[in-house]
Amino acid sequence: MKLRLIKAGVALACGVLLFLSCADFDIWPLTWIAVAPLIAVVLHPSTKRPAVYGFLCGLTANGGGFYWIVGFLQRFGHLPIAASAPIFALLIGYQATTFALFAWVLRRIHDRLPQIPVVILAPVSYVSLELVMPFIFPWYLAITQAWHPLAIQVAELTGPLGVSFILVMVNAAIYAATKKQMRQVAGAAVAMALVLGFGALRIHQVSAARDAAPKLKVGVVQANIGIHEKWVPYMATSNLATHQALSKKLEEEGADLIVWPESSYPFFFERSQKHDWPETSPQEARRGFHTPLLFGSLTADRIAPYPYNSALLLDKEGDVRGLFDKNILMVFGEYVPFYEQMRWLKKYIPDISNWSRGTDVTVFPFDAPPGSAAKPIKIAPMICYEDIFPSFGRRLAKLEPNLMINITNDAWFGRTSEPYEHMALSVYRAVELRLDLVRAVNTGVSAFIDSTGKLTKKTASVDPEEKPSAPPTTLLGEVAVQQASTIYGTVGEAFGGLCLVVLCYFALRARAAAGSPVRWPLVLVGALSLAVFISLMVAILVGPSQVELAWILLSHRKIPAGTAEIAFHTGVWLIPILAIGSLIAGLVLARIARRATGAAPPVIESVLAIVAIMIIPAVLFGTLEGEQAGLVIGALIAGLLSRFGANRWRQPA
Repeated sequence: MKLRLIKAGVALACGVLLFLSCADFDIWPLTWIAVAPLIAVVLHPSTKRPAVYGFLCGLTANGGGFYWIVGFLQRFGHLPIAASAPIFALLIGYQATTFALFAWVLRRIHDRLPQIPVVILAPVSYVSLELVMPFIFPWYLAITQAWHPLAIQVAELTGPLGVSFILVMVNAAIYAATKKQMRQVAGAAVAMALVLGFGALRIHQVSAARDAAPKLKVGVVQANIGIHEKWVPYMATSNLATHQALSKKLEEEGADLIVWPESSYPFFFERSQKHDWPETSPQEARRGFHTPLLFGSLTADRIAPYPYNSALLLDKEGDVRGLFDKNILMVFGEYVPFYEQMRWLKKYIPDISNWSRGTDVTVFPFDAPPGSAAKPIKIAPMICYEDIFPSFGRRLAKLEPNLMINITNDAWFGRTSEPYEHMALSVYRAVELRLDLVRAVNTGVSAFIDSTGKLTKKTASVDPEEKPSAPPTTLLGEVAVQQASTIYGTVGEAFGGLCLVVLCYFALRARAAAGSPVRWPLVLVGALSLAVFISLMVAILVGPSQVELAWILLSHRKIPAGTAEIAFHTGVWLIPILAIGSLIAGLVLARIARRATGAAPPVIESVLAIVAIMIIPAVLFGTLEGEQAGLVIGALIAGLLSRFGANRWRQPA
């Protein structure tokens, strides 16, 4: 009992070190040692349940990193502590499963294949899980190194996963050193030296290219308007005037482009509108200045039933040069799945809203200022937390932008660590695409990030409700006009995918070494039986014509226009169908395995059958940005039910 308590304490301490490494605690060196004690606990011979210790570490790390969720739910969701605390616990408990699975996989494979070096097995395992585990608020271990460009340059090859890889490798090397496994330590040291050497070389090269590139002077307005004041009708005119006065000041200081934050324009813009409102209208955006303006506004028309959260660009004549609609909406904050069918939620959560979703990325054409050597510039807009998704950055890269601009409203989270965590995650987009990134945030943190990932200018994050006297502020800085061109922008998560393939290979070898190779024919039978059951039950309960729609929902593809009502009805039926079908698939495999071979229950085969039906089609064909959590949670429940069924006949025939 005493040893278990010590191990639990070590796991909890590792979690504390991890969240202290993150913004805005920023004790970043702790990450390089924080995971080593957890690895030691997980691989200790007396440890029987490594996943428990991994879970404790993950729970602490996520609890310290996401503490602001409770205040957010209380303050803006108007939920009592009795409701917000359980939601917070569920969130961090779910996100802690990454560490639990990491610990379980690491111990399982290491026991069966001890010849695989820990400095390879540990980072491959962690990065694979970081790749496949979706979060409502995505994050990766690499967040801890965001302010230190030398360590993060490898992201132009691998994305953030490469930084996470080297961090876990160094921690594994520390563990290996305690076991006198010096060849592993030497290998990790060489890898780290290569990463840091590459970082130093690329910082020099990219900085030189950036210095030679044409420049654009950008002004950012941070008006520090509280979240509750943004949409108060009688404050709309004064809020707009604040942005206009600050913009005039930036124009006088020589700004070529002015940027306002997300939803900073307090009125609606018509989606068909080709020009700013006339001077006689109180809704005119560019009153008192003539510099081109990129700003956030709600846009509407008579076609879409709900408004869009949009970014617009007005040129120096006031013409609308670009319109972009936010693609990745926050569930229950900005949209409710099947809102028309669940309007009753509004009664219990008054502040939920439902906006229309953008479906495409775009670039805004911007004319270079007179005398500039730049050709017409392509500006890539991102709204809110779209800048924390590597996949979203890769979509933009295909349009060959020259500059990225993110407009955000983080006032929802007050003066917590969230705005700094958000910015830390966004740093990687600059490195991945080798473009400067400008962030305009309503209450901070607004910033300029250059194409090496260096934070060149920033404001403070403020909470107008705590400090109503917080004055508005601005930033003015030069950005480089460059071409987006990196290996990561082209090949995407190839590095993470390679780690996942290697981990699967290790896992299959480990099962074979334990005398239980995967019986692939059973996997095929399980997947087919589940697919047939789903199709048959949907045809009976919903109608034969809706079988295709059911598979569209299962693969997370975009539902056809005009099918929302029947899609909701089909989706409701899919929940019990999947649950019962998963259980039946497990029972079928158990019966087949028992009759055919008398071998152990086909647990892994039943789980792989679920993966084949629910995960693989969604990964290959689905649109999952920002919505992966529901997929994984559903697959986990289905996998547990299938496993339960597969365990029913334990005795051989």
